[in-house]
Amino acid sequence: MTINIVAVCSQTLPQAYEIHTQVTHSAWQYSTFADATTAPYSTRIALANEKVAGYAQILMVVDEATLMDIAVEPSLQGQGIGRLLLKDVISHSADAGMAVIWLEVRKSNLAAIYLYEQHGFVVQEVRKQYYPAADGREDALIMSLTL
Repeated sequence: MTINIVAVCSQTLPQAYEIHTQVTHSAWQYSTFADATTAPYSTRIALANEKVAGYAQILMVVDEATLMDIAVEPSLQGQGIGRLLLKDVISHSADAGMAVIWLEVRKSNLAAIYLYEQHGFVVQEVRKQYYPAADGREDALIMSLTL
């Protein structure tokens, strides 16, 4: 399977949002998701056979990037698409002159934490009870990567 990482467009935005609603515990409204495709945000998508396989949304302000959201179509998870998107986020942020990338991740999302650590992200702090969860609330790990 060939994966191409490109900027989102009006034709691919609905597919990316559909993935968002499938994998996110508390999905954003479509308007909020769409707003994160305009400056100072940047939305990158992974295309596989002309279909959106995943996306990453980045906020870039001054010299700091924040990875706001990253997700892969559930049926395609575990095939390296998330890794390709993360590598693209890092290079896209570096090319834009960012000095650091920040992100937050659910403490229970061990696969994502492992992926981030493999790419040099380190935990900076824990936000207690940050995310809504099925059984209450869940901690968030705040991680960063200096570029």
